Amino acid sequence: MSGRPILLILLDGVADRTCSELGDLTPLEAAATPNLDRIAAGGVSGFVYPIEPGLVPPSELPHFHLFGYAPYPFPGRAVLEALGHGVGVPMDAVVTHAGLRHVTPTAAGFEIAHWWPRDEDDDCAALVASVSSFESDGVTVSLRFLGRSDSLLTLHGGSEDVTDSDPFFFTRLPAIRVEPLAGARDPGAASRTARALNRYLLWTRDVLEGHPVNAGRRARGAHPMNMLLTKWTGRRRPLPPFVRRAGVEGTIIASTPIYAGFAALLGMRYVDVPEYVDDPEKEVAEKLRAAREALEAGAGFVHLHTKAADEAAHAHSPVTKRNVIEAIDRGLAELAAPWAQDVVVAVTADHATPSQGPMLHTGDSVPLAVSAPTVRRDAVTTFGERPAVAGGLGQLRARDVLPILLNAADRARFLGSRPTPDAGLGVPRVTPLRPEDVE
Repeated sequence: MSGRPILLILLDGVADRTCSELGDLTPLEAAATPNLDRIAAGGVSGFVYPIEPGLVPPSELPHFHLFGYAPYPFPGRAVLEALGHGVGVPMDAVVTHAGLRHVTPTAAGFEIAHWWPRDEDDDCAALVASVSSFESDGVTVSLRFLGRSDSLLTLHGGSEDVTDSDPFFFTRLPAIRVEPLAGARDPGAASRTARALNRYLLWTRDVLEGHPVNAGRRARGAHPMNMLLTKWTGRRRPLPPFVRRAGVEGTIIASTPIYAGFAALLGMRYVDVPEYVDDPEKEVAEKLRAAREALEAGAGFVHLHTKAADEAAHAHSPVTKRNVIEAIDRGLAELAAPWAQDVVVAVTADHATPSQGPMLHTGDSVPLAVSAPTVRRDAVTTFGERPAVAGGLGQLRARDVLPILLNAADRARFLGSRPTPDAGLGVPRVTPLRPEDVE
């Protein structure tokens, strides 16, 4: 059974809240976006809560759901980061992200400076090497440097069901004590892992504080990187490859290691196209060109990701974000070409990123527009947060998107059949019965 190919364009963080300086419009609503509007006007729209209404997601979990894996346990971002950096993560391994930080002891604990090292890999690598192995409570820690301040911590004999020690974007919080999660699958292992991690982190503080590299940094007026902190602990478990889940070969076109990690985790092809921070139009145009090449080479599903709108939102300027969205739209001009007319083209976001206020992301909905000859066109004519609410697809979650796209592509599995051991979402690739199969 054949069907149309799918192009899912993911505008990371493009959704926002209304801004008074834009006339109570969102940056997306205020932007001139003729190419995005063409997709909305020629198709059907809806609004998507990435996880559930009001829940504030990171990028990785909505992507896991968008790719069709909501029923499966999420392996954790540390697994994705490691795979994206080319580091093999054995099945069932427990890993966590470890970051070098500058901390100051206070009465409240270790106060974390709102600062990260840039272009200091030599210093970071030397510091990481000095704290690369540790053992406590039956948990053996091994550390591998990834680049900049980032490392991968493998917990041999440990549990993934523990809390973070790095408060991440919660500024003004101290380093956090690691604890077992409520409802841990193995409470004893989780407690041992938490104890071992707390001992390890305090030990890294002692070792790094007196390290010659940090002595040199102090002498030249640079922040010492004097403690490791952890986050995103997870365990790699078996997952069906994307081709078995969706029934088509998948390609990811992006610029950051986490999406290379998704490709490695799910058996998809990865195409790296550089970010052009000062030229989002060029970045998106090059990614769209790569998407066209992937589709022409036979990919049934192409995921095109750009982080430009998300990065603009973090600058806390609604006008800047509006301007970046307009540049992104110009980069999508090629979608008007004949090659795209028989492709299921969808545009959405993984989450909303506010360009004002204290939140890193918000739990607001994001717009979705799907254009294909097979969809029931609605009355929506522009791509934006509030226009999408009037769309024919209604309210959705990220997990609903891939089934909708497969249906529009005439590639959705008929639920009344059971042709493969695992129930995928797309028309399955079956194993033929042959005469020699008689046992």
